[in-house]
Amino acid sequence: MKRLFPLMLALALVATTGCHMFSKKKNPSAPAGSKTAAADVEMDFMHRWIDKRTTELVAQGSTPETAQLQATAEFKVKFNYTDAAREAK
Repeated sequence: MKRLFPLMLALALVATTGCHMFSKKKNPSAPAGSKTAAADVEMDFMHRWIDKRTTELVAQGSTPETAQLQATAEFKVKFNYTDAAREAK
């Protein structure tokens, strides 16, 4: 009887700890819109980086149009592993 109580207590603890081992969801803590969130973050990063680089190039004497094209080209080369760089015009 003395061994049965700790065993039952351990089983009850394991069964009620909120373990997701038997959960049907693959990742229950992942946010619902996580597929589009990553793309949104990459696009926001791309726009911010290109705007910053364009400003730097204009400050160095380039025209805004040329600076924009150069910044976009530099982004594609520097961050070619991102989906945003592959989709950049």
